[in-house]
Amino acid sequence: MIFMVAALLFLIAYLYGSYSTARIIAKNFRSLNIYKVGSGLADTENIYTNISKPMGVLVGAIDISKAYLFLLVVEFVLRILDMNSNFLDISVLYSRNIMLLYGIGMLIGHCLPVAHHFRGGRGIFTYMGFFAYFAFLPMIITATVASVLVIHFKQIRFAQYTIVILPVVLFQLFYYLTDLYQPNLPPYFNSILIVNAFLMGGLNFVVSKRLGEF
Repeated sequence: MIFMVAALLFLIAYLYGSYSTARIIAKNFRSLNIYKVGSGLADTENIYTNISKPMGVLVGAIDISKAYLFLLVVEFVLRILDMNSNFLDISVLYSRNIMLLYGIGMLIGHCLPVAHHFRGGRGIFTYMGFFAYFAFLPMIITATVASVLVIHFKQIRFAQYTIVILPVVLFQLFYYLTDLYQPNLPPYFNSILIVNAFLMGGLNFVVSKRLGEF
């Protein structure tokens, strides 16, 4: 029963991630089909580069908040249900490891949305919101570095790679050199976080392959 609920929440996370902020905002504010603009990707980079920088910043901020708030609401609701449940112990459903899976569901939905023929975006900002939920400080530092790379050096693609890799590296440093995270994490969380970074890279490879960048 618990595993069925976890699978259902993963599916909900996937469908939630499939609702593209870039597509909706481009359509409602500029009457544009995002798939016919610039790179054809339904993502923040395409909005920022080919439509409007302020609009791109808005889309990115919404994607970060959307991912973060989804996990926040899911955990809050599950905790309330757990406190009022007399039959099932559903605490496993909001354990750190299982919550990571919901975040992965959102990422896959953003990059490969079934309702739009798997034509999604790179998922960079969804990843930021998702990662920030588990490791806020590493992601804040990463976001600062990435902002400098984009604004000062105009290195959008390098900033994307930084967002995927740097928070994982910083998390390892905080984990092994301080006691900031160690007391609060279940077994294998660290490993799953690393695997998630590789998954993010794989999803971006699929998107880039489709664009003919490889």
